[in-house]
Amino acid sequence: MTLIKVAALRPKVNHGHALEQLDTAIFRAGDIRGRVPEQIDVEVAFAVGRILGSWYSEAKIGVGRDTRVSSSALAEALMAGFMSSGCETFDLGFCPTEIVAFGVGIERIDLGVMVTASHNPEPDNGFKVFKAQGGQEPIAHLLDRLRGALLENVRGQAALSPKSPIALPLIDEFVERIAEPLDLDWTKGPLALNGLNGTASLVAIPLAARLNLDVRWITGEDTGLPMAGPDPLKPPLAAQMSAFVRSSRAGVGVAWDGDADRCVFFDEAGALVPNAYVMAMMAGHFLKDAENPCVVYDPKLVLSIQKSVGRHGGQGVRVATGSAHMRAAMHQTGAVYGGESSAHHYFGSLGGIDSGMLAWITLLQIIESSDQTLSQLARSYRREVAVLSELSLQVDHPEAMILDLDQALLKGEGCLEVNGKRETFGVETHRAYRLASGVRFSLNPSTTEAVMRFNFESDGDPQHLLEQSDDILQLLLRHTGPYQASTPTLALA
Repeated sequence: MTLIKVAALRPKVNHGHALEQLDTAIFRAGDIRGRVPEQIDVEVAFAVGRILGSWYSEAKIGVGRDTRVSSSALAEALMAGFMSSGCETFDLGFCPTEIVAFGVGIERIDLGVMVTASHNPEPDNGFKVFKAQGGQEPIAHLLDRLRGALLENVRGQAALSPKSPIALPLIDEFVERIAEPLDLDWTKGPLALNGLNGTASLVAIPLAARLNLDVRWITGEDTGLPMAGPDPLKPPLAAQMSAFVRSSRAGVGVAWDGDADRCVFFDEAGALVPNAYVMAMMAGHFLKDAENPCVVYDPKLVLSIQKSVGRHGGQGVRVATGSAHMRAAMHQTGAVYGGESSAHHYFGSLGGIDSGMLAWITLLQIIESSDQTLSQLARSYRREVAVLSELSLQVDHPEAMILDLDQALLKGEGCLEVNGKRETFGVETHRAYRLASGVRFSLNPSTTEAVMRFNFESDGDPQHLLEQSDDILQLLLRHTGPYQASTPTLALA
């Protein structure tokens, strides 16, 4: 029997009560995410498993988890819920999120759930749900239906399950799937890697061995995430990684987030390479010999990847931000590659899933075949398009801010970009502006944090982009609250 470990994740209400105190804010556009145990505990995990299991009672269910402290207990409770509904349940163990998606893609399992809060810090945790593509309801609809069911169902916790889940290790099969078709002879020095105590090393170590790569780890897999969190783009972690790349005399540095589905790159000098340029490199690489020359991308930063698609005679399809939207678009279009500005990379060869592992290896292929260093490659894209580092702000009243922006930016020759077209209407929370100055400015509410994210890009001179964007920043700051820790500044990425 499988014991559910409840001591460290004590529920916040008494047994036998309905889930009337369930915080519905944990339901996001593409996943479930919240604070443990205040918002998510083992009772919530068990209920999620029990309800999903009742809807997919004939399905094979797989559950993976990241390395944060609460993940094992939540995974065990989740699996107990599935088994209580009669589902054949498989334990995928500690693994990157892409392993769960891979298991669904190769039909080892019909439904996969990853216990993770991705790049969010402790003590956040949650659930990412994967199911087969095709004529089924989108994940967002499924999660909304699950939210309603949780509110209606009686709270019920089981400390014991009458049977144990079936162990299903998939990492070796995934490594072979990635490595087997590759022809990679890396000659540009050691590789500096950072798994931030997450699950990246569980795949990266055997993958590096399979490809005979010389790797140096600053932080591999361990219990407990860094105090600064598992987001490799956070300034303290990025600075630490930059120094490690230089001290290792590495040809490339790679850092993943906690569940290893996002990866960021550092050049041989330790400089962080903007993901807008990485997306453009990837698009060009996959479009060269593509039977279906199509790539998909999100609307945050588009200029660099659009230029790359144009050079290779490809078709670019813009879709809404978020992995659920990106995976659906990959499936619908049959695209060879998809890029998301948050450092997610999606691959047609893997059935449209995002993979931090294949992204890493693909970039090595691009660098090796170019006969250039990563800094030289990035410099060629930087000459075409200037990009500023993403800005995240807590905004008191988003609609008021948007109306203010419209008045300031649209009164002249600026225009509002909607679904790639130049239109002006209403108040939208996802929007982009193209200004007469050549600056493109986009804003998007985060799906994982209570912030708005702002991105700036332009053709041509980087200093011009900085100067034009500063006026917009001052306008934005009028709509932030006193909780803003310090006055942010804009900087070139």
